[in-house]
Amino acid sequence: MTALTLRLHDELLAVGTVPAHANLALTGGNAPIHGSITTSAGRTIVFPHSLAAEAGRDVRVEGPFRALEVQGPLDFALTGVLAALLVPLADAAVSVFTLSTFDTDWILVPADAAEKAADVLTAAGHTVEAR
Repeated sequence: MTALTLRLHDELLAVGTVPAHANLALTGGNAPIHGSITTSAGRTIVFPHSLAAEAGRDVRVEGPFRALEVQGPLDFALTGVLAALLVPLADAAVSVFTLSTFDTDWILVPADAAEKAADVLTAAGHTVEAR
């Protein structure tokens, strides 16, 4: 895997889990990524951390996080993209929450570990922009 370029976003994000049947939309702010994924076990949502207080009692919320966006679009035939990024972060004990879109991959890291994550990825040969 060749070196990758990532953008570290400033906006704070939250990740929550709600029952699959709940009708909850936490949108707004300047979130670089937001949305939901639903399984039979429930729905996971990513939303601006500024809205965490509005989530309600039925929502378990984690965060704040900052997002690292892999410069895309990425070809679907590429292999090892996340491994090239997650192994150095795991070795440095930085926890992650990963997401993929059609064009690229996103890594959410705890906001207080974002600069450490950027340093670790840079030391691993990747480029991190907008720090």
